Amino acid sequence: MGLCYTALLLAAALATSPTAPLPSRVLTTTLISLPADTPGLNFDLYDVRAEMDEPSRKSEVPPHSIFQIKRHIGLAAGYDNGIVHGSLGLYLTVAQVGRWNFGVTSPEVGFGRYREINQRTRQPQMKTESTVLISLASVHYKIGHLRSIGKDWYFTLEQIYDSRANLTGSQFGFSFANP
Repeated sequence: MGLCYTALLLAAALATSPTAPLPSRVLTTTLISLPADTPGLNFDLYDVRAEMDEPSRKSEVPPHSIFQIKRHIGLAAGYDNGIVHGSLGLYLTVAQVGRWNFGVTSPEVGFGRYREINQRTRQPQMKTESTVLISLASVHYKIGHLRSIGKDWYFTLEQIYDSRANLTGSQFGFSFANP
């Protein structure tokens, strides 16, 4: 059955093949000349859109206020009261002075290594559990700009509240934000 279909398709392909080449024709071309007095002419759509956005981002007038809201995403870790803790956080900074950004209360998702009593052996043991941390205050020092991801990166120091252990502590880490 399959051989029959193959033979039928081969016969149909041979029956429809042209015996003579198709006729050709000459295409007329029109030359376009650009005026020489336009030095900034650019046909790359991506570059043109980037040039249009650039003036809005960079102002020639220095800012008159230190208050500038930025969102940072960062990783931090610390050790307080016998608890090792780490987190992934979303920081909100509201003021910037030079390379320093100052943050306000922000949420974080993390883990802590807590000492618990084993119910069977009645002995203390360390157990890693997830927790919600609250960044009470944070300060971010700008280290530089990462061109590969288009973000500024910061060294971060923060005071936290651990909701599982009901304790405060400190963390340090790194965060990233738009320039």
